[in-house]
Amino acid sequence: MTTSPAIDWEEVTREAIDLLSRYIAIDTSNPPGREQAAADFLSAVLRENGIECEVFPLPDGRANLAARLPGSGRKPPFVLLSHMDVVPVQREFWQEDPFGGVVRDGFVWGRGAVDMKGMGVMELMTLLLLRRLGLPLSRDVLFVAAADEEAGGEAGIEWLDANHPELFDVEYVINEGGYGSKEMFGVKRPVFSCSVGEKGPLWLRLVSEGAPGHGSVPHRDNCVERLVRALHRIQEWEREPELLPALRPMFDLLQEAGMIKGDLSNETLRELAANIPLLKALLTDTISTTMVNAGVKANVIPARAEAVLDCRLLPGHEPDAFIEQLTAVIADPKIRIEKILESQTPISPVDTELFETIREVAKQQAPEALLLPSIASGFTDSRAYRRRGVVAYGFIPALLTMSELASAHGHNERISIENLRLGTQILFEVVRRMCA
Repeated sequence: MTTSPAIDWEEVTREAIDLLSRYIAIDTSNPPGREQAAADFLSAVLRENGIECEVFPLPDGRANLAARLPGSGRKPPFVLLSHMDVVPVQREFWQEDPFGGVVRDGFVWGRGAVDMKGMGVMELMTLLLLRRLGLPLSRDVLFVAAADEEAGGEAGIEWLDANHPELFDVEYVINEGGYGSKEMFGVKRPVFSCSVGEKGPLWLRLVSEGAPGHGSVPHRDNCVERLVRALHRIQEWEREPELLPALRPMFDLLQEAGMIKGDLSNETLRELAANIPLLKALLTDTISTTMVNAGVKANVIPARAEAVLDCRLLPGHEPDAFIEQLTAVIADPKIRIEKILESQTPISPVDTELFETIREVAKQQAPEALLLPSIASGFTDSRAYRRRGVVAYGFIPALLTMSELASAHGHNERISIENLRLGTQILFEVVRRMCA
């Protein structure tokens, strides 16, 4: 292992703050996305630093971007992957302008700070540092910024997969999917999570149709009431927890650290799933009702009502079998189930050079930290690489507080400057060791 070069991390952090603030100020809420402006911003920074890149424009202001820092080719390429789009906001609940890129109280505020423009800037700074330091590289390093991740990736990673397979002929990928935290389950000890796989998204629409009528004359064929009964049955459906083999090392480490008490019997797993939402998400197929739509007027019984379910299935669980179980739970032939999105991907191995490098660098930066091989409860663009047999890890190397973690997809999203620096330092060192 070569010695890490001397770097002015104070200056690097100042640059990262400025880049993230400007990046957040580009509103890429999806829908509609409008990632072209973000791609133009990133490409300008890359080209100013002498890094070749290409923007792939799509209709309606959408775009993807890929940059390549050439190496000797002795090893296959290494990818730093991120997405440019963000989820929408409810501005009235924010303390700061969600697209202001405000820097206050040691944080950079705004939509995307955690998910995942903050990580995008860590990756960007890693590429810029490799270029500026002139380090000889054993492999190409690719920076890929995709569109549309928050809506399923059809205009993003799936489009790149179909149209630019050269970006997928690689050995390793680092992307989102695993977050670090300063404490876990009430135990104050730094923990880095490195996701080796992810749950499969299965988005479903429930459709209920019935007889319309005047609200003053109730009847038994009210589609809204039928949908409410179905949603209640779904909410009451308890699914048995299951500890996947890929998660066993994570749970063993949590036991050793005293973060999980007792054995890992079925009874213990049920108790954990009942009391800790994060562990329930890792041990069971989950269902969240995210959208409900019905009615045209207060005094009109509508003819149609719909609800959207965000289901996340454990790796290896078949969507059709899950839908069959769901149909039995609803027990109403007048409720129609439609698929909106479905995806499944394999799990990446942990016995790799990259995983060991992440472990070594994380321990160097935070000696007390645990590195947990995990499964991401959400789905990410990594699936397109895992489908091709590429090792892809979800690893955002920051130690976030519970409030920072909760702000992703929530209100007042923000990342601390301390974490922006830590993440950049760890990511750069991991990539340097893997590629230099």
